Amino acid sequence: MNGAGWTLTILGVIAASAALIAAGLAVGRLGILGGIFGAHLARCFKQIGREFVHFIGAMAVALLLLPIALARMVLLKPAAAREALQSSGRELRNAFIALYALLVVQPLRLLGLRAVLSYIESRLPAAMTGTDATLDHQNGSPRSARAEFAGYTVLRELQRGGSGARLYVCEPDARTRIKIGIADGYVVIKSFDFDDGTRLAEILRESRSLDAARKLGLVLDHDSSERRFHYVMRYYEGLDLGKFTRRLHETAGADGLDRERLVMVTALVRDLVATLRDWHAAGLWHKDVKPENVIVLDGRATLIDLGLVTPLASQMTLTTHGTEYFRDPELVREALRGARVSEVDAARFDIYGAGAVLHFVLEGTFPAHGVLSGFRKPSPESLRWIARRAMADFQRRYASAEEMLRDLDSAIAGGDPSAVRPADLPSMAQQRADDAQIEHIAAISAAAEAAPLSPPISPPPRSPPPPPDSRTNERLRIRVTDWWRGTYEMVSVRPLPAAIPAQQKRGIGPPLAVLVAALFALAVIAVIWAWLGASIAS
Repeated sequence: MNGAGWTLTILGVIAASAALIAAGLAVGRLGILGGIFGAHLARCFKQIGREFVHFIGAMAVALLLLPIALARMVLLKPAAAREALQSSGRELRNAFIALYALLVVQPLRLLGLRAVLSYIESRLPAAMTGTDATLDHQNGSPRSARAEFAGYTVLRELQRGGSGARLYVCEPDARTRIKIGIADGYVVIKSFDFDDGTRLAEILRESRSLDAARKLGLVLDHDSSERRFHYVMRYYEGLDLGKFTRRLHETAGADGLDRERLVMVTALVRDLVATLRDWHAAGLWHKDVKPENVIVLDGRATLIDLGLVTPLASQMTLTTHGTEYFRDPELVREALRGARVSEVDAARFDIYGAGAVLHFVLEGTFPAHGVLSGFRKPSPESLRWIARRAMADFQRRYASAEEMLRDLDSAIAGGDPSAVRPADLPSMAQQRADDAQIEHIAAISAAAEAAPLSPPISPPPRSPPPPPDSRTNERLRIRVTDWWRGTYEMVSVRPLPAAIPAQQKRGIGPPLAVLVAALFALAVIAVIWAWLGASIAS
Protein backbone atom coordinates (compact mmCIF):
# COMPACT_ATOMS: atom_id res chain seq x y z
CA MET A 1 0.00 0.00 0.00
CA ASN A 2 1.56 3.31 -1.08
CA GLY A 3 1.52 6.64 0.74
CA ALA A 4 -1.70 7.79 -0.91
CA GLY A 5 -3.45 4.63 0.25
CA TRP A 6 -2.34 5.11 3.84
CA THR A 7 -3.45 8.73 3.74
CA LEU A 8 -6.89 7.78 2.43
CA THR A 9 -7.20 5.05 5.08
CA ILE A 10 -6.39 7.48 7.92
CA LEU A 11 -8.79 10.06 6.54
CA GLY A 12 -11.48 7.40 6.23
CA VAL A 13 -11.02 6.31 9.85
CA ILE A 14 -11.23 9.94 11.01
CA ALA A 15 -14.36 10.57 8.94
CA ALA A 16 -15.99 7.35 10.14
CA SER A 17 -15.24 8.21 13.78
CA ALA A 18 -16.68 11.71 13.33
CA ALA A 19 -19.77 10.20 11.73
CA LEU A 20 -20.26 7.78 14.63
CA ILE A 21 -19.83 10.52 17.26
CA ALA A 22 -22.17 12.90 15.42
CA ALA A 23 -24.75 10.13 15.01
CA GLY A 24 -24.58 9.39 18.74
CA LEU A 25 -25.06 13.05 19.63
CA ALA A 26 -27.97 13.38 17.20
CA VAL A 27 -29.68 10.27 18.51
CA GLY A 28 -29.24 11.44 22.12
CA ARG A 29 -30.75 14.83 21.44
CA LEU A 30 -33.54 13.28 19.43
CA GLY A 31 -34.30 11.16 22.49
CA ILE A 32 -34.52 14.27 24.68
CA LEU A 33 -36.84 15.97 22.21
CA GLY A 34 -38.88 12.78 21.93
CA GLY A 35 -39.36 12.70 25.70
CA ILE A 36 -40.41 16.35 25.77
CA PHE A 37 -42.80 15.83 22.87
CA GLY A 38 -44.24 12.73 24.58
CA ALA A 39 -44.91 14.74 27.75
CA HIS A 40 -46.52 17.45 25.60
CA LEU A 41 -48.80 14.88 23.97
CA ALA A 42 -49.72 13.39 27.35
CA ARG A 43 -50.70 16.80 28.75
CA CYS A 44 -52.75 17.68 25.67
CA PHE A 45 -54.65 14.38 25.61
CA LYS A 46 -55.27 14.63 29.34
CA GLN A 47 -56.76 18.08 28.84
CA ILE A 48 -58.83 16.82 25.89
CA GLY A 49 -60.31 14.10 28.10
CA ARG A 50 -61.05 16.63 30.81
CA GLU A 51 -62.83 18.99 28.40
CA PHE A 52 -64.87 16.05 27.04
CA VAL A 53 -66.00 15.16 30.58
CA HIS A 54 -66.86 18.84 31.23
CA PHE A 55 -68.92 18.95 28.02
CA ILE A 56 -70.88 15.80 28.86
CA GLY A 57 -71.47 16.89 32.46
CA ALA A 58 -72.60 20.42 31.56
CA MET A 59 -74.98 19.14 28.87
CA ALA A 60 -76.48 16.59 31.26
CA VAL A 61 -77.07 19.22 33.96
CA ALA A 62 -78.56 21.65 31.43
CA LEU A 63 -81.02 19.03 30.21
CA LEU A 64 -81.95 17.93 33.74
CA LEU A 65 -82.78 21.50 34.72
CA LEU A 66 -85.38 21.86 31.96
CA PRO A 67 -88.01 19.49 33.50
CA ILE A 68 -87.32 21.08 36.87
CA ALA A 69 -88.15 24.49 35.40
CA LEU A 70 -91.30 23.04 33.80
CA ALA A 71 -92.40 21.51 37.10
CA ARG A 72 -91.95 24.84 38.87
CA MET A 73 -94.04 26.55 36.21
CA VAL A 74 -96.80 23.98 36.77
CA LEU A 75 -96.61 24.68 40.52
CA LEU A 76 -97.03 28.41 39.76
CA LYS A 77 -93.55 29.35 40.92
CA PRO A 78 -92.37 31.58 38.07
CA ALA A 79 -89.39 33.04 39.94
CA ALA A 80 -88.03 29.60 40.78
CA ALA A 81 -88.69 28.43 37.21
CA ARG A 82 -86.86 31.44 35.80
CA GLU A 83 -83.91 30.70 38.11
CA ALA A 84 -83.82 27.07 36.88
CA LEU A 85 -83.91 28.23 33.25
CA GLN A 86 -81.08 30.68 33.88
CA SER A 87 -79.02 27.93 35.50
CA SER A 88 -79.73 25.68 32.52
CA GLY A 89 -78.58 28.45 30.20
CA ARG A 90 -75.34 28.88 32.14
CA GLU A 91 -74.65 25.15 32.01
CA LEU A 92 -75.39 25.14 28.29
CA ARG A 93 -72.93 27.97 27.81
CA ASN A 94 -70.30 26.06 29.81
CA ALA A 95 -70.95 23.02 27.61
CA PHE A 96 -70.32 25.02 24.44
CA ILE A 97 -67.17 26.54 25.96
CA ALA A 98 -65.92 23.02 26.72
CA LEU A 99 -66.84 21.93 23.18
CA TYR A 100 -64.93 24.91 21.75
CA ALA A 101 -61.91 23.97 23.86
CA LEU A 102 -62.26 20.34 22.76
CA LEU A 103 -62.51 21.04 19.03
CA VAL A 104 -60.38 24.18 18.64
CA VAL A 105 -58.17 25.05 21.62
CA GLN A 106 -56.69 21.65 22.42
CA PRO A 107 -55.96 20.63 18.78
CA LEU A 108 -54.12 23.94 18.25
CA ARG A 109 -52.13 23.40 21.44
CA LEU A 110 -51.37 19.87 20.33
CA LEU A 111 -49.88 21.21 17.07
CA GLY A 112 -47.94 23.92 18.90
CA LEU A 113 -49.86 26.77 17.22
CA ARG A 114 -50.02 29.01 20.27
CA ALA A 115 -49.87 32.21 18.21
CA VAL A 116 -53.00 31.22 16.28
CA LEU A 117 -54.73 30.24 19.53
CA SER A 118 -53.84 33.57 21.19
CA TYR A 119 -55.27 35.48 18.24
CA ILE A 120 -58.52 33.48 18.23
CA GLU A 121 -59.00 33.80 22.01
CA SER A 122 -58.44 37.56 21.92
CA ARG A 123 -60.39 38.24 18.70
CA LEU A 124 -63.41 35.99 19.29
CA PRO A 125 -64.91 37.92 22.28
CA ALA A 126 -64.79 41.18 20.32
CA ALA A 127 -66.45 39.56 17.31
CA MET A 128 -69.19 38.01 19.47
CA THR A 129 -69.93 41.27 21.30
CA GLY A 130 -69.91 43.29 18.08
CA THR A 131 -67.13 45.63 19.22
CA ASP A 132 -64.77 46.88 16.59
CA ALA A 133 -61.18 45.70 16.79
CA THR A 134 -58.03 46.60 14.93
CA LEU A 135 -54.86 44.60 14.50
CA ASP A 136 -51.69 45.81 16.13
CA HIS A 137 -49.30 45.01 13.27
CA GLN A 138 -46.23 45.54 15.39
CA ASN A 139 -47.17 42.79 17.80
CA GLY A 140 -49.56 40.76 15.66
CA SER A 141 -52.38 40.85 18.18
CA PRO A 142 -55.84 42.42 18.09
CA ARG A 143 -56.55 45.62 19.90
CA SER A 144 -59.94 46.94 20.82
CA ALA A 145 -60.76 50.33 19.39
CA ARG A 146 -62.02 51.43 22.82
CA ALA A 147 -58.82 50.34 24.58
CA GLU A 148 -57.01 53.65 24.31
CA PHE A 149 -55.13 55.31 27.16
CA ALA A 150 -53.28 58.59 26.84
CA GLY A 151 -49.52 58.03 26.98
CA TYR A 152 -49.74 54.25 26.51
CA THR A 153 -49.76 51.96 23.49
CA VAL A 154 -51.93 48.89 24.01
CA LEU A 155 -50.07 45.73 22.95
CA ARG A 156 -52.55 43.00 23.85
CA GLU A 157 -55.40 42.12 26.19
CA LEU A 158 -55.05 39.57 28.97
CA GLN A 159 -57.71 37.22 30.27
CA ARG A 160 -60.22 38.93 32.52
CA GLY A 161 -60.02 38.42 36.26
CA GLY A 162 -62.76 37.70 38.75
CA SER A 163 -63.66 41.37 39.16
CA GLY A 164 -64.74 41.68 35.52
CA ALA A 165 -62.14 44.35 34.74
CA ARG A 166 -60.26 44.33 31.44
CA LEU A 167 -56.50 43.93 31.60
CA TYR A 168 -54.23 45.40 28.92
CA VAL A 169 -50.48 45.04 28.47
CA CYS A 170 -49.21 48.45 27.39
CA GLU A 171 -45.99 50.21 26.50
CA PRO A 172 -45.60 53.74 27.93
CA ASP A 173 -44.19 56.49 25.74
CA ALA A 174 -41.05 58.39 26.74
CA ARG A 175 -42.87 61.20 28.56
CA THR A 176 -45.08 58.77 30.47
CA ARG A 177 -42.05 56.69 31.51
CA ILE A 178 -40.57 59.78 33.14
CA LYS A 179 -43.90 60.52 34.82
CA ILE A 180 -44.40 57.04 36.31
CA GLY A 181 -40.70 56.45 37.01
CA ILE A 182 -39.85 53.31 35.04
CA ALA A 183 -37.04 53.22 32.49
CA ASP A 184 -37.92 50.00 30.70
CA GLY A 185 -40.41 47.16 30.61
CA TYR A 186 -44.16 47.09 30.08
CA VAL A 187 -47.11 47.93 32.30
CA VAL A 188 -50.54 46.40 32.78
CA ILE A 189 -53.61 48.65 32.89
CA LYS A 190 -56.64 47.43 34.80
CA SER A 191 -59.69 49.16 33.35
CA PHE A 192 -63.25 49.30 34.69
CA ASP A 193 -65.78 50.44 32.14
CA PHE A 194 -69.52 50.85 32.74
CA ASP A 195 -70.08 49.99 29.07
CA ASP A 196 -68.52 46.57 29.72
CA GLY A 197 -70.91 45.81 32.57
CA THR A 198 -68.76 46.94 35.47
CA ARG A 199 -70.76 47.74 38.58
CA LEU A 200 -70.21 50.77 40.80
CA ALA A 201 -69.49 48.56 43.84
CA GLU A 202 -66.55 46.97 42.05
CA ILE A 203 -65.08 50.36 41.18
CA LEU A 204 -65.48 51.60 44.76
CA ARG A 205 -63.75 48.49 46.13
CA GLU A 206 -60.88 48.86 43.66
CA SER A 207 -60.51 52.56 44.45
CA ARG A 208 -60.10 51.72 48.16
CA SER A 209 -57.47 49.15 47.20
CA LEU A 210 -55.80 51.76 45.01
CA ASP A 211 -55.38 54.22 47.88
CA ALA A 212 -53.80 51.48 49.99
CA ALA A 213 -51.50 50.11 47.27
CA ARG A 214 -50.08 53.52 46.32
CA LYS A 215 -48.29 53.60 49.66
CA LEU A 216 -45.96 50.82 48.50
CA GLY A 217 -45.51 52.14 45.00
CA LEU A 218 -47.49 49.26 43.56
CA VAL A 219 -49.67 51.60 41.48
CA LEU A 220 -47.77 53.79 39.02
CA ASP A 221 -50.59 55.86 37.56
CA HIS A 222 -54.38 56.15 37.52
CA ASP A 223 -57.13 58.11 35.85
CA SER A 224 -60.90 58.23 35.68
CA SER A 225 -63.62 59.63 33.48
CA GLU A 226 -67.40 59.64 33.51
CA ARG A 227 -67.64 56.07 32.21
CA ARG A 228 -64.26 54.50 32.96
CA PHE A 229 -61.73 54.12 35.75
CA HIS A 230 -58.27 52.55 35.36
CA TYR A 231 -54.93 52.28 37.08
CA VAL A 232 -51.44 51.23 35.98
CA MET A 233 -49.10 48.63 37.49
CA ARG A 234 -45.86 46.99 36.45
CA TYR A 235 -46.23 43.99 34.18
CA TYR A 236 -44.43 40.79 35.16
CA GLU A 237 -44.41 38.35 32.23
CA GLY A 238 -43.78 34.99 33.82
CA LEU A 239 -45.48 31.78 34.87
CA ASP A 240 -47.81 31.79 37.85
CA LEU A 241 -46.72 29.63 40.78
CA GLY A 242 -49.66 27.26 40.27
CA LYS A 243 -48.65 26.24 36.74
CA PHE A 244 -44.96 26.34 37.67
CA THR A 245 -45.48 23.93 40.59
CA ARG A 246 -47.74 21.56 38.66
CA ARG A 247 -45.13 21.21 35.92
CA LEU A 248 -42.47 20.39 38.50
CA HIS A 249 -44.65 17.72 40.10
CA GLU A 250 -45.62 16.27 36.70
CA THR A 251 -41.96 15.64 35.91
CA ALA A 252 -41.13 14.49 39.46
CA GLY A 253 -43.81 11.78 39.67
CA ALA A 254 -45.15 10.14 42.81
CA ASP A 255 -41.83 10.39 44.66
CA GLY A 256 -42.24 14.14 45.11
CA LEU A 257 -39.69 16.86 44.50
CA ASP A 258 -35.98 16.23 44.96
CA ARG A 259 -33.83 18.31 47.28
CA GLU A 260 -32.89 20.98 44.72
CA ARG A 261 -36.48 21.54 43.62
CA LEU A 262 -37.73 21.58 47.20
CA VAL A 263 -35.27 24.34 48.04
CA MET A 264 -36.25 26.18 44.87
CA VAL A 265 -40.02 26.20 45.47
CA THR A 266 -39.54 26.97 49.18
CA ALA A 267 -37.37 29.94 48.24
CA LEU A 268 -40.24 31.17 46.04
CA VAL A 269 -42.61 30.91 49.01
CA ARG A 270 -39.97 32.77 51.01
CA ASP A 271 -40.17 35.62 48.47
CA LEU A 272 -43.95 35.65 48.92
CA VAL A 273 -43.71 35.82 52.73
CA ALA A 274 -41.08 38.57 52.53
CA THR A 275 -43.47 40.60 50.36
CA LEU A 276 -46.30 40.04 52.85
CA ARG A 277 -44.02 41.21 55.65
CA ASP A 278 -43.40 44.50 53.82
CA TRP A 279 -47.10 44.92 53.02
CA HIS A 280 -48.11 44.30 56.63
CA ALA A 281 -45.47 46.73 57.87
CA ALA A 282 -47.03 49.34 55.56
CA GLY A 283 -50.48 48.58 57.02
CA LEU A 284 -51.87 46.62 54.06
CA TRP A 285 -53.68 43.28 53.86
CA HIS A 286 -53.56 41.44 50.51
CA LYS A 287 -56.57 39.20 51.22
CA ASP A 288 -56.17 36.85 48.20
CA VAL A 289 -52.89 34.98 48.63
CA LYS A 290 -52.89 32.00 46.26
CA PRO A 291 -50.48 30.40 43.74
CA GLU A 292 -52.17 32.06 40.76
CA ASN A 293 -51.39 35.49 42.23
CA VAL A 294 -47.66 34.76 42.47
CA ILE A 295 -45.61 35.22 39.27
CA VAL A 296 -42.32 33.33 38.89
CA LEU A 297 -39.78 35.22 36.79
CA ASP A 298 -35.98 34.78 36.69
CA GLY A 299 -36.07 32.55 39.74
CA ARG A 300 -37.93 35.06 41.93
CA ALA A 301 -41.57 35.29 43.01
CA THR A 302 -43.68 38.45 42.75
CA LEU A 303 -47.08 38.92 44.41
CA ILE A 304 -49.67 40.51 42.11
CA ASP A 305 -53.42 41.37 42.01
CA LEU A 306 -54.37 44.40 44.06
CA GLY A 307 -58.11 43.90 43.68
CA LEU A 308 -58.79 43.06 47.34
CA VAL A 309 -55.98 44.96 49.08
CA THR A 310 -57.36 46.52 52.27
CA PRO A 311 -55.80 48.74 54.99
CA LEU A 312 -55.35 46.84 58.24
CA ALA A 313 -56.84 49.81 60.08
CA SER A 314 -59.97 49.90 57.92
CA GLN A 315 -63.30 50.34 59.68
CA MET A 316 -65.11 48.30 57.02
CA THR A 317 -66.86 45.08 57.91
CA LEU A 318 -65.01 41.92 56.94
CA THR A 319 -66.16 40.18 53.76
CA THR A 320 -65.62 36.61 52.60
CA HIS A 321 -63.89 37.55 49.34
CA GLY A 322 -60.97 35.30 48.51
CA THR A 323 -60.21 31.90 47.00
CA GLU A 324 -61.48 28.66 48.50
CA TYR A 325 -58.84 26.43 50.15
CA PHE A 326 -56.45 29.40 50.40
CA ARG A 327 -58.88 31.57 52.38
CA ASP A 328 -58.71 31.30 56.15
CA PRO A 329 -61.87 29.68 57.67
CA GLU A 330 -61.46 32.08 60.59
CA LEU A 331 -62.01 34.96 58.14
CA VAL A 332 -65.40 33.50 57.20
CA ARG A 333 -66.39 33.09 60.86
CA GLU A 334 -65.37 36.66 61.74
CA ALA A 335 -67.17 38.03 58.67
CA LEU A 336 -70.37 36.22 59.63
CA ARG A 337 -70.01 37.67 63.12
CA GLY A 338 -69.91 41.16 61.59
CA ALA A 339 -66.41 42.05 62.80
CA ARG A 340 -64.56 45.03 61.37
CA VAL A 341 -61.11 44.76 59.77
CA SER A 342 -59.52 46.87 62.49
CA GLU A 343 -60.96 44.65 65.23
CA VAL A 344 -58.95 41.57 64.16
CA ASP A 345 -55.32 40.94 63.25
CA ALA A 346 -56.09 40.58 59.54
CA ALA A 347 -52.41 40.07 58.69
CA ARG A 348 -52.76 36.53 60.08
CA PHE A 349 -55.28 35.76 57.35
CA ASP A 350 -52.49 36.35 54.80
CA ILE A 351 -50.21 34.09 56.85
CA TYR A 352 -52.79 31.31 56.53
CA GLY A 353 -52.74 31.81 52.75
CA ALA A 354 -48.94 31.63 52.70
CA GLY A 355 -49.07 28.36 54.65
CA ALA A 356 -51.61 26.97 52.17
CA VAL A 357 -49.32 28.00 49.30
CA LEU A 358 -46.40 26.21 50.99
CA HIS A 359 -48.55 23.08 51.33
CA PHE A 360 -49.44 23.41 47.64
CA VAL A 361 -45.84 23.58 46.41
CA LEU A 362 -44.90 20.56 48.55
CA GLU A 363 -47.85 18.41 47.47
CA GLY A 364 -48.80 19.79 44.06
CA THR A 365 -52.42 20.18 45.17
CA PHE A 366 -54.42 22.51 47.39
CA PRO A 367 -54.99 21.77 51.11
CA ALA A 368 -58.59 20.58 50.93
CA HIS A 369 -58.94 20.22 54.73
CA GLY A 370 -56.90 23.21 55.89
CA VAL A 371 -54.47 22.45 58.69
CA LEU A 372 -55.79 18.86 58.82
CA SER A 373 -54.72 18.21 55.21
CA GLY A 374 -52.22 15.37 55.04
CA PHE A 375 -48.95 15.09 53.14
CA ARG A 376 -48.86 12.20 50.68
CA LYS A 377 -45.57 12.95 48.95
CA PRO A 378 -42.16 12.86 50.65
CA SER A 379 -41.11 16.26 51.95
CA PRO A 380 -38.95 17.60 54.84
CA GLU A 381 -40.65 17.58 58.22
CA SER A 382 -39.44 21.11 58.93
CA LEU A 383 -41.32 22.49 55.91
CA ARG A 384 -44.43 20.50 56.82
CA TRP A 385 -44.27 21.95 60.32
CA ILE A 386 -44.01 25.51 58.95
CA ALA A 387 -47.06 24.94 56.70
CA ARG A 388 -49.10 23.50 59.59
CA ARG A 389 -48.05 26.29 61.94
CA ALA A 390 -49.08 28.94 59.39
CA MET A 391 -52.53 27.30 58.95
CA ALA A 392 -53.07 26.55 62.65
CA ASP A 393 -55.84 28.09 64.76
CA PHE A 394 -55.85 31.87 64.67
CA GLN A 395 -54.12 32.38 68.04
CA ARG A 396 -51.64 29.52 67.58
CA ARG A 397 -50.29 30.35 64.13
CA TYR A 398 -47.36 32.63 63.41
CA ALA A 399 -47.87 36.03 64.98
CA SER A 400 -46.29 37.80 62.00
CA ALA A 401 -44.92 37.18 58.52
CA GLU A 402 -41.46 38.05 59.89
CA GLU A 403 -41.61 35.08 62.26
CA MET A 404 -42.60 32.70 59.42
CA LEU A 405 -39.87 34.20 57.24
CA ARG A 406 -37.19 33.42 59.82
CA ASP A 407 -38.30 29.77 59.94
CA LEU A 408 -38.23 29.47 56.14
CA ASP A 409 -34.76 31.02 55.98
CA SER A 410 -33.52 28.63 58.63
CA ALA A 411 -34.99 25.61 56.81
CA ILE A 412 -33.35 26.31 53.44
CA ALA A 413 -30.23 28.31 54.35
CA GLY A 414 -28.05 25.17 54.33
CA GLY A 415 -29.48 23.84 51.06
CA ASP A 416 -31.00 20.71 52.68
CA PRO A 417 -34.34 21.23 54.50
CA SER A 418 -34.39 17.52 55.47
CA ALA A 419 -31.42 18.11 57.75
CA VAL A 420 -33.34 20.72 59.77
CA ARG A 421 -35.63 19.48 62.54
CA PRO A 422 -38.72 21.44 63.57
CA ALA A 423 -37.11 21.84 67.00
CA ASP A 424 -34.19 23.68 65.31
CA LEU A 425 -36.40 26.39 63.80
CA PRO A 426 -36.07 29.90 65.31
CA SER A 427 -39.73 30.09 66.34
CA MET A 428 -39.39 26.88 68.37
CA ALA A 429 -36.22 28.13 70.04
CA GLN A 430 -37.96 31.42 70.80
CA GLN A 431 -40.92 29.53 72.26
CA ARG A 432 -38.61 27.56 74.56
CA ALA A 433 -36.89 30.77 75.58
CA ASP A 434 -40.24 32.40 76.31
CA ASP A 435 -41.34 29.41 78.40
CA ALA A 436 -38.07 29.48 80.34
CA GLN A 437 -38.44 33.20 80.91
CA ILE A 438 -42.01 32.70 82.17
CA GLU A 439 -40.80 30.04 84.62
CA HIS A 440 -37.97 32.31 85.73
CA ILE A 441 -40.34 35.23 86.31
CA ALA A 442 -42.69 32.96 88.26
CA ALA A 443 -39.82 31.81 90.49
CA ILE A 444 -38.76 35.39 91.08
CA SER A 445 -42.33 36.42 91.89
CA ALA A 446 -42.56 33.63 94.45
CA ALA A 447 -39.44 34.95 96.21
CA ALA A 448 -40.39 38.63 95.87
CA GLU A 449 -41.36 38.98 99.52
CA ALA A 450 -38.02 37.61 100.75
CA ALA A 451 -35.58 39.85 98.92
CA PRO A 452 -35.65 42.85 96.58
CA LEU A 453 -35.15 42.07 92.97
CA SER A 454 -32.91 43.64 90.41
CA PRO A 455 -34.34 44.20 86.95
CA PRO A 456 -33.92 41.15 84.74
CA ILE A 457 -31.28 41.26 82.05
CA SER A 458 -32.80 40.82 78.65
CA PRO A 459 -30.98 38.45 76.31
CA PRO A 460 -29.15 39.96 73.34
CA PRO A 461 -31.23 40.23 70.17
CA ARG A 462 -30.99 37.24 67.89
CA SER A 463 -30.14 37.96 64.30
CA PRO A 464 -32.14 35.96 61.74
CA PRO A 465 -30.23 33.54 59.53
CA PRO A 466 -29.13 34.92 56.16
CA PRO A 467 -31.52 34.46 53.23
CA PRO A 468 -30.85 31.55 50.92
CA ASP A 469 -28.23 32.12 48.25
CA SER A 470 -29.80 32.04 44.82
CA ARG A 471 -26.70 30.19 43.59
CA THR A 472 -27.65 27.19 45.72
CA ASN A 473 -30.15 26.04 43.12
CA GLU A 474 -28.38 25.34 39.86
CA ARG A 475 -30.68 22.63 38.54
CA LEU A 476 -31.33 23.19 34.87
CA ARG A 477 -34.47 22.56 32.87
CA ILE A 478 -35.13 22.22 29.15
CA ARG A 479 -37.10 24.79 27.15
CA VAL A 480 -37.90 24.06 23.49
CA THR A 481 -37.34 27.15 21.33
CA ASP A 482 -38.43 25.66 17.99
CA TRP A 483 -40.48 22.46 17.73
CA TRP A 484 -40.08 22.15 13.98
CA ARG A 485 -36.28 22.48 13.83
CA GLY A 486 -35.73 20.61 17.10
CA THR A 487 -33.91 23.49 18.83
CA TYR A 488 -33.90 23.65 22.60
CA GLU A 489 -31.89 25.26 25.38
CA MET A 490 -30.93 24.49 28.94
CA VAL A 491 -32.11 27.30 31.24
CA SER A 492 -31.80 27.89 34.95
CA VAL A 493 -34.93 28.25 37.06
CA ARG A 494 -33.07 30.50 39.51
CA PRO A 495 -30.13 32.84 38.71
CA LEU A 496 -26.70 31.23 38.40
CA PRO A 497 -23.29 32.71 39.37
CA ALA A 498 -21.80 35.13 36.90
CA ALA A 499 -18.95 32.72 36.11
CA ILE A 500 -21.40 30.15 34.71
CA PRO A 501 -23.42 30.99 31.59
CA ALA A 502 -27.08 31.24 32.49
CA GLN A 503 -28.12 29.74 29.19
CA GLN A 504 -26.42 27.13 27.09
CA LYS A 505 -28.15 26.76 23.75
CA ARG A 506 -28.15 23.31 22.24
CA GLY A 507 -29.82 22.14 19.07
CA ILE A 508 -29.85 19.06 16.92
CA GLY A 509 -28.59 21.01 13.89
CA PRO A 510 -24.79 20.96 14.63
CA PRO A 511 -24.60 17.15 15.15
CA LEU A 512 -26.59 16.57 11.96
CA ALA A 513 -24.31 18.94 10.03
CA VAL A 514 -21.21 17.12 11.28
CA LEU A 515 -22.80 13.77 10.41
CA VAL A 516 -23.61 14.86 6.86
CA ALA A 517 -20.11 16.32 6.37
CA ALA A 518 -18.49 13.14 7.68
CA LEU A 519 -20.60 10.91 5.41
CA PHE A 520 -19.79 13.14 2.45
CA ALA A 521 -16.07 12.88 3.26
CA LEU A 522 -16.38 9.09 3.44
CA ALA A 523 -18.06 9.04 0.03
CA VAL A 524 -15.29 11.20 -1.50
CA ILE A 525 -12.59 8.97 0.03
CA ALA A 526 -14.34 5.86 -1.32
CA VAL A 527 -14.47 7.36 -4.85
CA ILE A 528 -10.79 8.35 -4.75
CA TRP A 529 -9.87 4.91 -3.39
CA ALA A 530 -11.78 3.20 -6.23
CA TRP A 531 -10.15 5.45 -8.80
CA LEU A 532 -6.67 4.70 -7.44
CA GLY A 533 -7.43 0.95 -7.47
CA ALA A 534 -8.60 1.14 -11.08
CA SER A 535 -5.51 3.12 -12.06
CA ILE A 536 -3.17 0.60 -10.41
CA ALA A 537 -4.97 -2.35 -12.03
CA SER A 538 -4.67 -0.80 -15.49
